[in-house]
Amino acid sequence: MSINPYFKKYAGDASVVEDLTIETIKAMGHDFIYIPRTLIDLDDVFGEDINSKYDDGYELEMYIQNVDGFEGEGDILSKFGLEIRDRMTLVVSKRRFEKTVATYESKIKRPREGDLIYFPFSKTLFEINFVEHENPFYQLGKLYTYVLNCEVFTYSHEDIDTGISDIDKVESDRQDFMINLQLGNLISGATAYYQGETVFQISGSTGGAYSSATSTANVVAWNATGKTLGISNLSGTLNTGGTTQSIKGASSGVEYYISSTETTNVIIPQEPASVDEDSGDNDEFGFEADKGNIFDFTDIDPFSEGNY
Repeated sequence: MSINPYFKKYAGDASVVEDLTIETIKAMGHDFIYIPRTLIDLDDVFGEDINSKYDDGYELEMYIQNVDGFEGEGDILSKFGLEIRDRMTLVVSKRRFEKTVATYESKIKRPREGDLIYFPFSKTLFEINFVEHENPFYQLGKLYTYVLNCEVFTYSHEDIDTGISDIDKVESDRQDFMINLQLGNLISGATAYYQGETVFQISGSTGGAYSSATSTANVVAWNATGKTLGISNLSGTLNTGGTTQSIKGASSGVEYYISSTETTNVIIPQEPASVDEDSGDNDEFGFEADKGNIFDFTDIDPFSEGNY
């Protein structure tokens, strides 16, 4: 049995509601930059790509739902150090997104999880975690907006080259703290390491498997012309020089001999010189206090000038 044809459930002009929605976002929102992600080497098992690339940016107005400030846990101190877990909920017009982004990106039909949003006002990069496309729910039988749940982006060796200096500096700032390796002759594989891939070394051996690695790191930069490899997040001891010291890409399979190492701006935590030194531990502080001088129970009338 069909619905009653004499009652129009969606009476009204949906285009007027959509125009008003866009006008409200333009009036009360902010300008953001939508940065789509390009997948380079997708892992079909885990559904992730450590070699993602961000090379375009589209300016688009969005409305911030949480006007009192960022949501989330904020700045917390965990066992891994200081973590920033600010979150933000954004509303973007469906029509404006299709006109500004989808027109130039044929594969993008809607905002995607994993893409980035740059907020120029606070100079912060956010990553889209979830996109709600049915909120509000079919007003006058149509959907007008997307609601984006975003969290502060954590850089992990992605290639960021949008042409916008404030965004691209996220990658360049990380490159200031890396180890530069001057490589020698090619041993095996192609000629290029992947951006962000894991590289490893088996001390005193070449051509081995990742499971036998004695040290690992991540690729930050690769210059094929000068054979210079920039790495970070080094784990283990990296040996250089000689005819048996090499470095191999876990994903690319590229392996080169290492000629020399140039370390730039690497921060190494310093251990206390001696356990006997005062290091902030409360057990190291000893206080000799004269208890009799701490509290004075003598009865004195404050208005008697000391006579009583």
